[in-house]
Amino acid sequence: MNARGTAAVAAVAKRLPSLSLAEVVATSGLMSRTDRKYVLSLNDFLAVTDVLSLRCLEIGGQRVFGYSSTYFDTPDLAIFRAHRQDRRRRFKIRTRTYTDSADTYCELKVSGRRDETVKVRRPHPAEAAHGLTTPALTFLDDALTAAYGRPAPRPLLPALVTDYRRTTLVTADTRITCDTSLVWRSGARSLAAGDDLVLLEVKSASERNSVTEALAKLRIREQSVSKYCAGLVALGLATGGNRWRPALRRLGVA
Repeated sequence: MNARGTAAVAAVAKRLPSLSLAEVVATSGLMSRTDRKYVLSLNDFLAVTDVLSLRCLEIGGQRVFGYSSTYFDTPDLAIFRAHRQDRRRRFKIRTRTYTDSADTYCELKVSGRRDETVKVRRPHPAEAAHGLTTPALTFLDDALTAAYGRPAPRPLLPALVTDYRRTTLVTADTRITCDTSLVWRSGARSLAAGDDLVLLEVKSASERNSVTEALAKLRIREQSVSKYCAGLVALGLATGGNRWRPALRRLGVA
C-alpha cells in the first residue's frame, strides 16, 4: 500500500468530527474483542465510509500515525505454525512502536473463545524494540501461564517487522483501523504491499455490528489475513501458507 492509499484515507479522516484518545478508549478501548479483517479497494473504502456515521481519532492535530511492529517467534516458527494450523491456543508476541512519539510496548495477543482476541501489553524501552528484555519475558511468561497454563517458548527471536500508517475511525459500537503503506521487513529482505488498497480491521465486542452489516450490504467479504503470517509467506520465510494466499493476491504480492 503506497502513499496514494494513505492520502485517500487521510482525506476521509480530515472531514470527520474528531475524538481524543481518552474518548476512543472510553467508547471502544477494547482489549478483549472480536476482530474482522477486510482488504478494500479505495472505491470500496469510500463507499463504506459514506454510509457510516464516523468520528476520527486525533492526537496533537494528527489523524494518520506511523506504526512499526517487531514480531517474535522460535527458530522453527512455532508461533507461525500454530496459526497456520489454526490451533485453539495460538498467540502472537510483538513489540509495537508508535513512531510519531517513539512510545513502545511489548504485546501479547491470545485467541479466546468464539474467535475473541485478547491483548495485554506493558511499556517497553524504545531502544530495545527489536529484542525482548528480561522484564518483557517475565511479563510474557506470566500472561501466557494465566491464559494457557504454560510460559512463553524459548528462544524467541525477531522474525518480522511491519511498518505502516494507521487511521482509527469510531462508530457507536466499533473501532475501525485503516492501515496503508504496509511494508514487511526481515533482515535484508523487504516487500511493500500493493497500492490503492486499505487493510480494514473492525474491532467490536460482538460479531455483528453496524460496520460489518454495512460491509455485507455492499457485498464486501471478510478476508483472512494476518500481517505477521502473510508477511512471512510473502517474503518466502515460511511455507504452507495457502490460507493467506487469497489475501496476498488482494494485497498485490502473490
